[in-house]
Amino acid sequence: MDPNHNIQTINNLMLSKIRKVIALGFATQGLGYATVMTALPTIKGRFRLSDDRLSLIILGVCIAAALGSILADRIAVKLGSRLAVVTGFIFEAIGIAIAAFSPNVILMIASFLLYGLGLGCLDAALNMQAVVMEQRLGKSVFGGFFACYTAAAFLGALIMSATVSTTLGATTALCIAVVIALLSSQLSRNWLFQQKQCAEIHPQDKPAIPYRQLLIFGLIILIVFTVDSAISTWSSIYLKDVLASSATVAPLGYAAYQIGILLTRLSLDYLLQFKTATWIALVTLLIGAFGCVLSGVNHSLITVILGFALAGVAVGALVPLTYSAVGRLDESRRDEIIARVNIFNYGGAVAGAVIVGLLATPFGYAPSFIGLAFALLSLIYLRKRLV
Repeated sequence: MDPNHNIQTINNLMLSKIRKVIALGFATQGLGYATVMTALPTIKGRFRLSDDRLSLIILGVCIAAALGSILADRIAVKLGSRLAVVTGFIFEAIGIAIAAFSPNVILMIASFLLYGLGLGCLDAALNMQAVVMEQRLGKSVFGGFFACYTAAAFLGALIMSATVSTTLGATTALCIAVVIALLSSQLSRNWLFQQKQCAEIHPQDKPAIPYRQLLIFGLIILIVFTVDSAISTWSSIYLKDVLASSATVAPLGYAAYQIGILLTRLSLDYLLQFKTATWIALVTLLIGAFGCVLSGVNHSLITVILGFALAGVAVGALVPLTYSAVGRLDESRRDEIIARVNIFNYGGAVAGAVIVGLLATPFGYAPSFIGLAFALLSLIYLRKRLV
């Protein structure tokens, strides 16, 4: 028997296992994020928070997440992105657990900040792992990984919808997210890629970070996550407080948004075999912009929920396409570039979550959702960079 064949078979089996653990990591991140976001109406009511105060708390989470992305950068460069993934999961699990049982506002805020730190660290580190896997396999896999994230986020929204009216309320869903995060942390520690980025290259011999391209990709991520954060944070509150939906129906806007993202991401890797990234970006941007307008101008529950689903099409395509392109910029500084681009994620979170909340009191939510459509349309020119 050919020994080279045996080695190749073993390598393929190892890559298959690692790919599954990375996919689980994305899924765990999606479920946890959806659980926290759809718990916001409950937390807002429990502590009698105004939209302005909730916006400031979310701002703190965004700042903590940006710091978490920087933390992932430092850990990945010195010790490898695997440890950054494990660290992120632990921070998230502790933060969500404390949030579930917080007796007062101060402890609740502290738990959200800790969760934000883990969120940023994990976002960056999982993308680092995904880029390595894509380059090892020599084909597009980002769509599949982000599809796992989205499917789990949809599941998280449904779990919240099913448990929010029970005796324990949102606490049940939050505890489920904690258990899964701890499990994923252990599996990640055992299976993920360990190597540091091009550790054999002396720092002085590395090429300079391509900041011009980095800023272009960062702008795409900024705008896309502005849309994502606005819908993730405010869709449930918009349906419940403005359109007078029930507590059970309120999370379904976010669930529909995740369905739109999921269907896009499930088909993305397949579509990239026949269409270019720029073509896919153009079509999905137009669909997403129409969905944002639909959510803003119509007050029918069904139509607004449909609009959120269409908005998810743009987010579903642009995020994996962008991170895949980022990973190809410079292999010798791959983790650093990914971590820096990931920081723009939280600038978008500030714009989408905080600004929408601050504008809600004087103007309402509708103008904000319509503004998201124009933000998406502004990316049509930049889509040419996704090659």
